[in-house]
Formats: sequence, structure tokens, C-alpha cells
Amino acid sequence: MYVRQHEAFAALKQLERKERDATRSKRLRIVILAMEGWTAPAIAMSVGLSRRDCQAWVRRFNAEGLPGLEERVGGGRPTPLNAEQQQRMQERLNAGATAEDRVCSLRGGDAQRILASEFGVLRSLSAVYKLLHRLGYSYLRPRPRHRKADLQAQTAFKEQLPQRLEEIAKTHPHRRLRVFFQDEARFGQQGTTTNVWARKGSRPSAIRQTEYQYLWVLGAVCPETGRGEGLLSPCLNTDVVQIFLDQFSHTLAEDEHAVMLWDGAGFHTSRKLRVPENVTLLQLPAYSPELNPMENLWHYLKSHYWSNRAYADYEELEEAAIDA
Repeated sequence: MYVRQHEAFAALKQLERKERDATRSKRLRIVILAMEGWTAPAIAMSVGLSRRDCQAWVRRFNAEGLPGLEERVGGGRPTPLNAEQQQRMQERLNAGATAEDRVCSLRGGDAQRILASEFGVLRSLSAVYKLLHRLGYSYLRPRPRHRKADLQAQTAFKEQLPQRLEEIAKTHPHRRLRVFFQDEARFGQQGTTTNVWARKGSRPSAIRQTEYQYLWVLGAVCPETGRGEGLLSPCLNTDVVQIFLDQFSHTLAEDEHAVMLWDGAGFHTSRKLRVPENVTLLQLPAYSPELNPMENLWHYLKSHYWSNRAYADYEELEEAAIDA
């Protein structure tokens, strides 16, 4: 995001360090990260706000400098729904599309129709979008869910996980337990495209390769510490997973024991696999990628680093993977 140089970068960082008000400190952090070249989605993840809020504070800083980051008490147009109606509207949206809606998912136009037919409120589409954002909604792409996913098994796994970790910890009383999530992702010359900023009404073009070289990225991350380990490979099989496990086990401190959660892929359950003594494996329920936060990392890397690009050969794929 573009940031106008109202203040020197070093001066802003000093202000943030001295700022005692947490809200104002967060706004200064947004501007600082934007000046460092972070994208709006990345800043939003870092400070715990929405992308639109982060962009709004940068716009206010660009227009007014530091005074633009101050809290403003203003009126503004009142919401068209009272508190009870807002609750009903949220329940309606959370329930999803019904047979009467005759659509598979609710969009802005459907919300506009629901407001008119069920609440007697007529608003333009832009006003409906503002209302949805005010109610805490955003237009998100849904995660694919396999039709064979067992919701009961997923719920039971989440409920039993703390007890299973406690039992593992008891068997290794002199070691600190570290929980890692592991997964693999493939990317290559069968490219993907993602959203880009462009003028309204235009249809921008982007590179999408249809060649056939690719590589695998194996990764494991500990959410508690933020520590991650990875391996790049031109193929994926039990031998590659064994190499990854062996290298991963050597990165652990002597007083650590890792619990690695991963899916039930064939190369994870092979009898040839030799599990290091300082690693315990836990298998996620079948068809449950939503229980593995590594999926979010792959989505982020593919949308921010591995899309709208062309790769000449395997070496360029490796370089892109390492950079990401």
C-alpha cells in the first residue's frame, strides 16, 4: 500500500514504542507495516483487524498525517436495522441459503432482497454491502469440503486431542511437548491466477502456465512458537517423507518431544516409515483439511507468491519456493 511520507519512518517507530494507548499503537503499527511494504491482507493478519479497516487507517494517515489516526466521535447515518433486527438478519445469513432463495449461496443481491422482503428495508446494493461489513461479514471464498467428511469424527477428534496430548506428555516427563502440524503442497507450471487490482469495468489478464514441471513443498509448523521446518522435493513418496521426518527430528532440542499432526495419506501410513524416537504422530480424521492450519499457509503462499507467474524450469520453481 502507498503511504505518504508525513513522518519519518524512524520517528513513527519511536512513537509506537512510546505510545501507551493500545488502539493508537495498533494504528501506528498498521502505517509502519505498510511503509515496510506489507500487503493489506498480511497487515490485517498481523494486527487482528479486517483488511478494509487497515486500508482505511492508511488512507486517513495519507490524507491527514498523525491527526488522521485519532479517534473520532461522529454521528453518521444510523443503521437501517435495530438491535433485534440485526440479530435476526445475522441468524438468517448464518443459516445460509434456503430452498426459497433458489440459490446455492447468499450474495449481496440476495441480502438486498432479504432486507426488502423480510424486513421491509429498501437499500441500494452499495448500502447493503456497508451494512454487511458493519455486521461483521466479508465476501469470502468458501473452503472446499469433501462430501465424505465425517463431522462427528472431527468433533470427537477436537474434544479428545487435549487428553491425548496429556497422555503423550506423561510418557515423556522430562521433555517439553511441541505440537506441529504437517502437510504437503504441490505447485508448478500448471499455474494459478488470483485477484489483482485493476480499473473498474476492465478485465485484466494474467499469466497462467499449462506446462508440466512441478515440485512438492513439505512443511511442519508449531503454532505455539511460530517455528517451521520445510523440505523441497521433485516427487512425493514414503522415502521423501522419511527424509523429512529424519531431518525434522534433528532440529528438535534434546529436551523437546514433537507431536506431529498430519493426514492419512498413503505415504504417511506406510509400514516402511520409521518414526524417530523424539516424534509422535497423530492422524487427523479422514477428509478433514480444515483441521490442519497448514492449509491456510498453502493458500496464502499460492495467492501471494505462486500465482500469476511463469516458471522456465525446475530451478525457478525452487527459487520461488525458497523465496516464499
